[in-house]
Amino acid sequence: MPIRLNLLAEAQAAEEQRRKDPVKLGIYVAAFLACLILLWAVLLQCRMMGANSKLNGLEVKWKSIEKNYQTAVDAQRKSIEVEQKLSSLHQMTTNRFLLGSVLNAFQQTLTGLDDVQVLRLKSEQSYVVNEGTQSRTNGTTVVPGKPPTATEKITLVVDARDTSVPPGKQVSRLKESIAGAAFFKDTLETTNGVRLVSLSAPQTDASSRQPFVAFSLQCSFPGKIR
Repeated sequence: MPIRLNLLAEAQAAEEQRRKDPVKLGIYVAAFLACLILLWAVLLQCRMMGANSKLNGLEVKWKSIEKNYQTAVDAQRKSIEVEQKLSSLHQMTTNRFLLGSVLNAFQQTLTGLDDVQVLRLKSEQSYVVNEGTQSRTNGTTVVPGKPPTATEKITLVVDARDTSVPPGKQVSRLKESIAGAAFFKDTLETTNGVRLVSLSAPQTDASSRQPFVAFSLQCSFPGKIR
């Protein structure tokens, strides 16, 4: 029976030993893991670049939208301000004080008071300004502000003289006639709407020897917000 000799057995055994070396195997595994980590890092970097590109596009789009949004908000604010001004003008037009109506009602109160001579009618108007607030933006909504207003106070002063006998007899009658007139009942203040603010002693002047008293009546209208 022939004997087979393997002259490379020793070399093959050494090669097999090297192949099963744990250190070398560990190096291979570590290199493989490093390659995986590097590949994962590259993928993450690509995703970040894509996300940054998308973010830049969104920022550009937002800036364009923001500009148009600000323009729309400014237009809405101006529109609200114009509407408030128009409303104020309409209110002033419809609620303005008509002196002609006062004079027409006043002349009717003189009926039957022939001894009363009206010397002057004076209308006094005063205004107290109330500050308003500006419109403001609350998120996407424009909150209208309050427009400035003015409280209007009007008084009518009647300067007259009474030549009745005795002088001054018709003063209280004129006061009662004004206070009782339908127009003044509806428009004057409910308390002290008509007040006697001055009354002189009986006197005469160079043009007339008939004695008279000079007096002044004040008619007060309630304050109105304009």
